[in-house]
Amino acid sequence: MNARPADRRGTVVVCKYQPEFLVELLDRHADVCLVLDSVDRLYEFPDQALLARCRKVYNISSFDSLSELSAVAVELRVACPAITRVFNQNELSQFGAGYLQLLLGLADDPLHHVSHRDKRLMKQLVRDAGVPTAEFRSLPDATDPAALTRVARELAAPLIVKPASGFGSNTTVRVEDPATLGEAATSLTFDTSQRSRHLIVEEYVTGDEVCVDAIWSDGRPLTFVVHRYLRPRMTVLDNALDGSVVLPPEENAELYERLRDMHTRMNPALGIKDGPSHLEVFERADGELVFSEIASRAGGGWIQYMIGAYHGHSTWSLAAEAALTGVVPPLHRARPHIGGINIRPSAPGVITELPTDDELRDFPGMISWRWYRRRQVGDLARLVGPSDWYLFLILGADTAADVLDRCVQAARTFSIQTEAAR
Repeated sequence: MNARPADRRGTVVVCKYQPEFLVELLDRHADVCLVLDSVDRLYEFPDQALLARCRKVYNISSFDSLSELSAVAVELRVACPAITRVFNQNELSQFGAGYLQLLLGLADDPLHHVSHRDKRLMKQLVRDAGVPTAEFRSLPDATDPAALTRVARELAAPLIVKPASGFGSNTTVRVEDPATLGEAATSLTFDTSQRSRHLIVEEYVTGDEVCVDAIWSDGRPLTFVVHRYLRPRMTVLDNALDGSVVLPPEENAELYERLRDMHTRMNPALGIKDGPSHLEVFERADGELVFSEIASRAGGGWIQYMIGAYHGHSTWSLAAEAALTGVVPPLHRARPHIGGINIRPSAPGVITELPTDDELRDFPGMISWRWYRRRQVGDLARLVGPSDWYLFLILGADTAADVLDRCVQAARTFSIQTEAAR
Protein backbone atom coordinates (compact mmCIF):
# COMPACT_ATOMS: atom_id res chain seq x y z
CA MET A 1 0.00 0.00 0.00
CA ASN A 2 1.04 3.64 -0.22
CA ALA A 3 3.88 4.77 2.03
CA ARG A 4 2.55 8.32 2.39
CA PRO A 5 -0.92 9.89 2.72
CA ALA A 6 -2.65 10.29 -0.63
CA ASP A 7 -3.40 13.63 -2.23
CA ARG A 8 -6.96 12.74 -3.15
CA ARG A 9 -7.17 15.36 -5.91
CA GLY A 10 -4.82 13.57 -8.28
CA THR A 11 -5.00 10.71 -10.77
CA VAL A 12 -5.42 7.09 -9.66
CA VAL A 13 -4.10 4.00 -11.42
CA VAL A 14 -6.21 0.83 -11.43
CA CYS A 15 -4.52 -2.50 -12.19
CA LYS A 16 -6.78 -5.11 -13.84
CA TYR A 17 -10.41 -4.91 -14.86
CA GLN A 18 -12.90 -4.71 -12.01
CA PRO A 19 -16.03 -3.07 -13.49
CA GLU A 20 -17.88 -2.44 -10.20
CA PHE A 21 -14.94 -0.56 -8.76
CA LEU A 22 -14.30 1.35 -11.98
CA VAL A 23 -17.92 2.50 -12.11
CA GLU A 24 -17.80 3.73 -8.51
CA LEU A 25 -14.57 5.67 -9.12
CA LEU A 26 -15.70 7.19 -12.40
CA ASP A 27 -19.16 8.10 -11.09
CA ARG A 28 -17.33 10.10 -8.41
CA HIS A 29 -15.45 11.94 -11.18
CA ALA A 30 -12.11 10.31 -10.39
CA ASP A 31 -9.33 10.71 -12.94
CA VAL A 32 -8.53 7.05 -13.73
CA CYS A 33 -5.70 5.40 -15.65
CA LEU A 34 -6.39 1.70 -16.22
CA VAL A 35 -3.83 -1.04 -16.87
CA LEU A 36 -5.16 -4.26 -18.48
CA ASP A 37 -3.35 -7.52 -19.16
CA SER A 38 -4.08 -10.29 -21.66
CA VAL A 39 -6.29 -12.16 -19.16
CA ASP A 40 -8.52 -9.10 -18.83
CA ARG A 41 -8.84 -8.72 -22.58
CA LEU A 42 -9.45 -12.40 -23.33
CA TYR A 43 -11.73 -13.44 -20.48
CA GLU A 44 -13.22 -10.39 -18.76
CA PHE A 45 -14.74 -8.77 -21.87
CA PRO A 46 -14.16 -5.16 -20.79
CA ASP A 47 -17.01 -2.73 -21.40
CA GLN A 48 -15.69 -0.36 -24.05
CA ALA A 49 -17.98 2.46 -22.92
CA LEU A 50 -16.51 2.14 -19.43
CA LEU A 51 -12.95 2.14 -20.76
CA ALA A 52 -13.73 5.28 -22.78
CA ARG A 53 -14.45 7.12 -19.51
CA CYS A 54 -10.90 6.49 -18.26
CA ARG A 55 -8.22 9.06 -18.85
CA LYS A 56 -5.82 6.43 -20.20
CA VAL A 57 -5.99 2.68 -20.84
CA TYR A 58 -2.69 0.78 -21.06
CA ASN A 59 -2.55 -2.74 -22.47
CA ILE A 60 0.24 -5.10 -21.41
CA SER A 61 0.72 -8.83 -21.85
CA SER A 62 1.28 -9.61 -18.15
CA PHE A 63 1.74 -7.90 -14.81
CA ASP A 64 4.86 -10.05 -14.49
CA SER A 65 6.53 -8.17 -17.37
CA LEU A 66 9.00 -5.70 -15.85
CA SER A 67 9.79 -4.14 -19.23
CA GLU A 68 6.15 -3.38 -20.02
CA LEU A 69 5.43 -2.07 -16.50
CA SER A 70 8.53 0.11 -16.60
CA ALA A 71 7.36 1.62 -19.89
CA VAL A 72 3.90 2.28 -18.44
CA ALA A 73 5.39 3.88 -15.33
CA VAL A 74 7.59 6.23 -17.35
CA GLU A 75 4.68 7.23 -19.57
CA LEU A 76 2.48 7.82 -16.51
CA ARG A 77 5.11 10.06 -14.94
CA VAL A 78 5.21 12.11 -18.14
CA ALA A 79 1.49 12.21 -18.95
CA CYS A 80 -0.06 12.15 -15.45
CA PRO A 81 2.43 13.55 -12.94
CA ALA A 82 -0.13 13.98 -10.13
CA ILE A 83 -0.73 10.26 -9.49
CA THR A 84 -1.77 9.59 -5.91
CA ARG A 85 -2.82 5.92 -5.72
CA VAL A 86 -2.28 2.57 -7.39
CA PHE A 87 -5.11 0.10 -6.84
CA ASN A 88 -4.49 -3.63 -7.01
CA GLN A 89 -7.51 -5.82 -7.75
CA ASN A 90 -6.19 -9.36 -7.29
CA GLU A 91 -3.13 -11.54 -6.82
CA LEU A 92 -2.33 -11.69 -10.53
CA SER A 93 -1.46 -7.99 -10.47
CA GLN A 94 0.00 -7.88 -6.94
CA PHE A 95 3.68 -7.83 -7.88
CA GLY A 96 3.12 -5.56 -10.87
CA ALA A 97 1.03 -3.03 -8.95
CA GLY A 98 3.66 -2.89 -6.21
CA TYR A 99 6.39 -2.35 -8.80
CA LEU A 100 4.38 0.51 -10.31
CA GLN A 101 4.04 2.10 -6.86
CA LEU A 102 7.81 2.03 -6.43
CA LEU A 103 8.50 3.50 -9.87
CA LEU A 104 5.87 6.22 -9.35
CA GLY A 105 7.32 7.21 -5.97
CA LEU A 106 4.25 6.08 -4.00
CA ALA A 107 6.06 3.47 -1.89
CA ASP A 108 9.49 3.28 -0.31
CA ASP A 109 9.74 -0.33 0.92
CA PRO A 110 10.15 -2.85 -1.93
CA LEU A 111 9.30 -5.77 0.36
CA HIS A 112 5.83 -4.65 1.40
CA HIS A 113 4.01 -5.52 -1.81
CA VAL A 114 5.97 -8.79 -2.09
CA SER A 115 4.87 -9.74 1.44
CA HIS A 116 1.21 -9.38 0.42
CA ARG A 117 1.69 -12.26 -2.03
CA ASP A 118 4.64 -14.43 -0.96
CA LYS A 119 3.45 -16.28 2.13
CA ARG A 120 6.98 -17.00 3.37
CA LEU A 121 7.86 -13.31 3.70
CA MET A 122 4.32 -12.53 4.89
CA LYS A 123 4.54 -15.00 7.77
CA GLN A 124 8.08 -13.96 8.65
CA LEU A 125 7.14 -10.28 8.98
CA VAL A 126 3.93 -11.06 10.86
CA ARG A 127 5.77 -13.35 13.27
CA ASP A 128 8.44 -10.68 13.83
CA ALA A 129 5.58 -8.32 14.78
CA GLY A 130 4.57 -10.65 17.61
CA VAL A 131 1.63 -12.41 15.93
CA PRO A 132 1.49 -16.24 16.13
CA THR A 133 1.72 -18.15 12.83
CA ALA A 134 1.93 -21.80 11.91
CA GLU A 135 5.44 -23.22 11.85
CA PHE A 136 6.64 -23.21 8.23
CA ARG A 137 9.60 -23.83 5.96
CA SER A 138 10.52 -22.65 2.47
CA LEU A 139 10.93 -25.28 -0.24
CA PRO A 140 12.32 -23.56 -3.36
CA ASP A 141 13.05 -26.84 -5.18
CA ALA A 142 10.63 -29.72 -4.71
CA THR A 143 13.13 -32.14 -6.29
CA ASP A 144 15.90 -31.43 -3.76
CA PRO A 145 16.15 -34.58 -1.56
CA ALA A 146 18.17 -32.88 1.17
CA ALA A 147 15.67 -30.01 1.44
CA LEU A 148 12.73 -32.43 1.54
CA THR A 149 14.37 -34.45 4.31
CA ARG A 150 15.15 -31.34 6.34
CA VAL A 151 11.60 -29.93 6.03
CA ALA A 152 9.99 -33.28 6.90
CA ARG A 153 12.25 -33.61 9.93
CA GLU A 154 11.68 -30.10 11.26
CA LEU A 155 7.89 -29.90 10.90
CA ALA A 156 5.17 -31.95 12.58
CA ALA A 157 2.60 -33.68 10.38
CA PRO A 158 0.04 -33.22 9.03
CA LEU A 159 1.54 -30.67 6.63
CA ILE A 160 0.12 -28.21 4.13
CA VAL A 161 2.02 -27.77 0.86
CA LYS A 162 1.22 -24.91 -1.52
CA PRO A 163 2.85 -22.34 -3.81
CA ALA A 164 4.62 -19.61 -1.86
CA SER A 165 2.82 -17.03 -3.99
CA GLY A 166 -0.39 -18.93 -4.68
CA PHE A 167 -3.97 -17.72 -4.32
CA GLY A 168 -7.52 -18.86 -3.67
CA SER A 169 -6.54 -22.13 -1.90
CA ASN A 170 -5.58 -23.50 -5.33
CA THR A 171 -2.73 -26.01 -5.79
CA THR A 172 -2.86 -26.79 -2.07
CA VAL A 173 -2.56 -30.31 -0.63
CA ARG A 174 -2.51 -31.84 2.84
CA VAL A 175 0.22 -34.39 3.58
CA GLU A 176 -0.42 -36.85 6.40
CA ASP A 177 2.89 -38.73 6.23
CA PRO A 178 6.14 -36.71 6.00
CA ALA A 179 7.65 -39.59 4.01
CA THR A 180 5.31 -38.68 1.11
CA LEU A 181 6.20 -34.97 1.13
CA GLY A 182 8.41 -35.27 -1.95
CA GLU A 183 5.74 -37.10 -3.94
CA ALA A 184 3.11 -34.52 -3.01
CA ALA A 185 5.36 -31.53 -3.71
CA THR A 186 6.45 -32.73 -7.16
CA SER A 187 2.93 -33.71 -8.26
CA LEU A 188 1.29 -30.33 -7.67
CA THR A 189 -0.60 -28.97 -10.67
CA PHE A 190 0.10 -25.26 -10.98
CA ASP A 191 -2.23 -22.67 -12.46
CA THR A 192 -0.78 -21.25 -15.69
CA SER A 193 -0.51 -17.84 -14.01
CA GLN A 194 1.78 -19.22 -11.28
CA ARG A 195 5.23 -18.72 -12.78
CA SER A 196 7.25 -19.39 -9.64
CA ARG A 197 7.50 -22.98 -8.41
CA HIS A 198 8.75 -22.08 -4.93
CA LEU A 199 6.68 -23.78 -2.24
CA ILE A 200 5.86 -23.17 1.39
CA VAL A 201 5.34 -26.13 3.70
CA GLU A 202 3.61 -25.45 7.01
CA GLU A 203 2.15 -27.37 9.89
CA TYR A 204 -1.59 -27.91 9.70
CA VAL A 205 -3.53 -25.73 12.15
CA THR A 206 -6.80 -27.06 13.53
CA GLY A 207 -9.69 -24.81 14.50
CA ASP A 208 -12.33 -22.54 13.02
CA GLU A 209 -11.32 -20.28 10.14
CA VAL A 210 -12.18 -16.67 10.93
CA CYS A 211 -11.79 -13.73 8.54
CA VAL A 212 -11.58 -9.97 8.79
CA ASP A 213 -12.57 -7.84 5.81
CA ALA A 214 -11.71 -4.17 6.34
CA ILE A 215 -11.26 -0.91 4.45
CA TRP A 216 -8.44 1.34 5.63
CA SER A 217 -7.63 5.02 5.21
CA ASP A 218 -4.23 6.25 6.36
CA GLY A 219 -4.06 3.36 8.82
CA ARG A 220 -7.57 3.84 10.23
CA PRO A 221 -10.21 1.08 9.80
CA LEU A 222 -13.26 2.68 8.17
CA THR A 223 -14.97 -0.71 8.11
CA PHE A 224 -14.05 -3.85 10.07
CA VAL A 225 -16.16 -6.99 9.67
CA VAL A 226 -15.44 -10.41 11.16
CA HIS A 227 -16.97 -13.51 9.60
CA ARG A 228 -16.48 -17.24 10.11
CA TYR A 229 -16.24 -19.83 7.35
CA LEU A 230 -18.78 -22.64 7.69
CA ARG A 231 -15.99 -25.11 6.91
CA PRO A 232 -12.24 -24.59 6.33
CA ARG A 233 -11.73 -23.43 2.74
CA MET A 234 -9.45 -26.35 1.91
CA THR A 235 -12.24 -28.86 2.58
CA VAL A 236 -15.17 -27.38 0.64
CA LEU A 237 -14.83 -29.73 -2.34
CA ASP A 238 -15.45 -32.62 0.05
CA ASN A 239 -18.18 -31.25 2.30
CA ALA A 240 -20.19 -29.09 -0.15
CA LEU A 241 -20.67 -26.37 2.47
CA ASP A 242 -18.84 -23.34 1.09
CA GLY A 243 -19.83 -20.17 2.88
CA SER A 244 -19.53 -17.96 5.94
CA VAL A 245 -21.60 -15.95 8.42
CA VAL A 246 -20.93 -12.45 9.74
CA LEU A 247 -20.20 -12.26 13.46
CA PRO A 248 -21.79 -9.01 14.71
CA PRO A 249 -19.52 -6.97 17.02
CA GLU A 250 -22.16 -6.53 19.70
CA GLU A 251 -22.22 -10.33 20.17
CA ASN A 252 -18.50 -10.95 19.68
CA ALA A 253 -16.83 -7.99 21.36
CA GLU A 254 -13.85 -9.91 22.76
CA LEU A 255 -13.04 -11.55 19.41
CA TYR A 256 -13.23 -8.19 17.63
CA GLU A 257 -10.88 -6.68 20.21
CA ARG A 258 -8.29 -9.41 19.73
CA LEU A 259 -8.47 -9.23 15.94
CA ARG A 260 -8.11 -5.44 16.00
CA ASP A 261 -5.02 -5.90 18.16
CA MET A 262 -3.64 -8.41 15.64
CA HIS A 263 -4.17 -5.96 12.78
CA THR A 264 -2.56 -3.16 14.82
CA ARG A 265 0.54 -5.30 15.28
CA MET A 266 0.98 -6.53 11.74
CA ASN A 267 -0.27 -3.70 9.51
CA PRO A 268 2.88 -1.57 9.91
CA ALA A 269 5.08 -4.61 9.28
CA LEU A 270 3.27 -5.31 6.00
CA GLY A 271 2.77 -1.69 4.97
CA ILE A 272 -1.04 -1.90 5.02
CA LYS A 273 -2.45 1.63 5.30
CA ASP A 274 -5.12 2.20 2.65
CA GLY A 275 -7.77 0.28 0.78
CA PRO A 276 -9.41 -3.13 1.33
CA SER A 277 -7.79 -6.09 3.09
CA HIS A 278 -8.83 -9.70 3.68
CA LEU A 279 -7.31 -11.47 6.69
CA GLU A 280 -7.69 -15.20 7.45
CA VAL A 281 -7.02 -16.53 10.96
CA PHE A 282 -7.47 -19.88 12.68
CA GLU A 283 -9.08 -19.89 16.11
CA ARG A 284 -7.86 -22.96 18.00
CA ALA A 285 -10.05 -24.88 20.43
CA ASP A 286 -8.28 -23.12 23.33
CA GLY A 287 -9.12 -19.70 21.82
CA GLU A 288 -5.63 -18.85 20.50
CA LEU A 289 -5.67 -16.92 17.22
CA VAL A 290 -3.11 -18.10 14.66
CA PHE A 291 -2.41 -15.99 11.58
CA SER A 292 -3.01 -17.78 8.27
CA GLU A 293 -2.61 -15.15 5.53
CA ILE A 294 -3.71 -11.71 4.38
CA ALA A 295 -4.44 -10.13 1.00
CA SER A 296 -4.37 -6.41 0.21
CA ARG A 297 -7.64 -6.70 -1.69
CA ALA A 298 -11.27 -7.37 -0.92
CA GLY A 299 -12.21 -10.99 -0.15
CA GLY A 300 -13.34 -12.97 -3.18
CA GLY A 301 -16.33 -15.10 -4.06
CA TRP A 302 -19.57 -14.45 -2.19
CA ILE A 303 -17.83 -12.51 0.60
CA GLN A 304 -18.27 -8.98 -0.72
CA TYR A 305 -21.94 -9.53 -1.55
CA MET A 306 -22.48 -10.77 2.00
CA ILE A 307 -20.60 -7.83 3.48
CA GLY A 308 -22.43 -5.44 1.15
CA ALA A 309 -25.72 -6.64 2.65
CA TYR A 310 -24.23 -6.19 6.12
CA HIS A 311 -23.05 -2.64 5.38
CA GLY A 312 -25.99 -1.55 3.26
CA HIS A 313 -23.49 -0.44 0.59
CA SER A 314 -21.38 -2.37 -1.90
CA THR A 315 -17.75 -2.88 -0.95
CA TRP A 316 -16.74 -1.20 -4.21
CA SER A 317 -18.71 1.97 -3.43
CA LEU A 318 -17.19 2.12 0.06
CA ALA A 319 -13.66 1.49 -1.25
CA ALA A 320 -14.02 4.23 -3.87
CA GLU A 321 -15.47 6.70 -1.36
CA ALA A 322 -12.70 5.91 1.12
CA ALA A 323 -10.00 6.36 -1.52
CA LEU A 324 -11.31 9.71 -2.72
CA THR A 325 -12.58 11.27 0.53
CA GLY A 326 -11.08 9.31 3.44
CA VAL A 327 -14.53 8.52 4.88
CA VAL A 328 -17.48 6.20 4.25
CA PRO A 329 -21.22 6.89 4.58
CA PRO A 330 -23.30 5.56 7.50
CA LEU A 331 -23.69 1.77 7.42
CA HIS A 332 -26.91 -0.19 7.93
CA ARG A 333 -27.65 -3.93 7.84
CA ALA A 334 -30.24 -5.62 5.67
CA ARG A 335 -30.87 -8.11 8.54
CA PRO A 336 -29.45 -8.50 12.07
CA HIS A 337 -27.52 -11.63 11.02
CA ILE A 338 -26.21 -12.28 7.51
CA GLY A 339 -24.45 -15.16 5.78
CA GLY A 340 -23.46 -16.20 2.29
CA ILE A 341 -22.80 -19.46 0.47
CA ASN A 342 -21.59 -20.71 -2.89
CA ILE A 343 -23.63 -23.50 -4.52
CA ARG A 344 -21.53 -25.73 -6.78
CA PRO A 345 -22.28 -28.91 -8.77
CA SER A 346 -21.56 -32.28 -7.20
CA ALA A 347 -19.83 -33.53 -10.34
CA PRO A 348 -17.90 -31.90 -13.20
CA GLY A 349 -19.45 -31.59 -16.65
CA VAL A 350 -21.69 -29.32 -18.68
CA ILE A 351 -24.26 -27.44 -16.59
CA THR A 352 -27.78 -28.51 -17.55
CA GLU A 353 -29.90 -26.95 -14.79
CA LEU A 354 -29.68 -24.14 -12.23
CA PRO A 355 -32.15 -23.08 -9.53
CA THR A 356 -34.78 -20.69 -10.90
CA ASP A 357 -35.31 -17.15 -9.67
CA ASP A 358 -38.70 -18.14 -8.24
CA GLU A 359 -37.15 -21.01 -6.27
CA LEU A 360 -34.46 -18.73 -4.88
CA ARG A 361 -36.87 -15.91 -4.09
CA ASP A 362 -39.17 -18.21 -2.12
CA PHE A 363 -36.45 -19.65 0.10
CA PRO A 364 -36.78 -18.43 3.74
CA GLY A 365 -34.31 -15.70 4.62
CA MET A 366 -33.15 -14.99 1.08
CA ILE A 367 -32.27 -11.31 0.99
CA SER A 368 -34.16 -9.79 -1.91
CA TRP A 369 -32.18 -9.80 -5.20
CA ARG A 370 -29.11 -11.11 -3.36
CA TRP A 371 -28.25 -14.06 -5.54
CA TYR A 372 -25.55 -13.95 -8.18
CA ARG A 373 -25.16 -16.40 -11.02
CA ARG A 374 -21.51 -16.82 -11.99
CA ARG A 375 -22.21 -19.62 -14.49
CA GLN A 376 -25.05 -20.37 -16.91
CA VAL A 377 -26.60 -23.47 -18.45
CA GLY A 378 -24.19 -24.77 -21.06
CA ASP A 379 -21.06 -23.66 -19.19
CA LEU A 380 -18.45 -26.23 -18.20
CA ALA A 381 -18.08 -27.05 -14.50
CA ARG A 382 -14.54 -28.20 -13.74
CA LEU A 383 -14.49 -28.40 -9.91
CA VAL A 384 -10.74 -27.98 -9.85
CA GLY A 385 -10.39 -25.97 -6.63
CA PRO A 386 -12.16 -24.19 -3.78
CA SER A 387 -12.29 -20.88 -5.70
CA ASP A 388 -14.46 -22.28 -8.49
CA TRP A 389 -17.57 -20.10 -8.38
CA TYR A 390 -21.10 -20.91 -9.56
CA LEU A 391 -24.04 -19.43 -7.61
CA PHE A 392 -23.84 -17.08 -4.62
CA LEU A 393 -26.73 -16.82 -2.16
CA ILE A 394 -26.97 -14.15 0.55
CA LEU A 395 -29.24 -14.98 3.49
CA GLY A 396 -30.46 -13.14 6.57
CA ALA A 397 -32.09 -13.93 9.91
CA ASP A 398 -32.77 -12.45 13.34
CA THR A 399 -30.41 -14.75 15.25
CA ALA A 400 -26.99 -16.32 14.73
CA ALA A 401 -28.45 -19.84 14.98
CA ASP A 402 -31.13 -19.09 12.38
CA VAL A 403 -28.78 -17.64 9.79
CA LEU A 404 -26.44 -20.61 10.16
CA ASP A 405 -29.36 -23.01 9.79
CA ARG A 406 -30.57 -21.21 6.66
CA CYS A 407 -27.14 -21.39 5.07
CA VAL A 408 -26.96 -25.14 5.74
CA GLN A 409 -30.51 -25.73 4.50
CA ALA A 410 -29.89 -23.71 1.33
CA ALA A 411 -26.80 -25.80 0.57
CA ARG A 412 -28.93 -28.94 0.95
CA THR A 413 -31.93 -27.59 -0.96
CA PHE A 414 -30.36 -26.10 -4.08
CA SER A 415 -28.29 -27.98 -6.62
CA ILE A 416 -26.64 -27.43 -9.98
CA GLN A 417 -27.10 -30.33 -12.40
CA THR A 418 -24.42 -31.40 -14.85
CA GLU A 419 -23.90 -34.07 -17.46
CA ALA A 420 -20.63 -35.48 -18.74
CA ALA A 421 -19.00 -33.36 -21.41
CA ARG A 422 -18.98 -35.00 -24.84
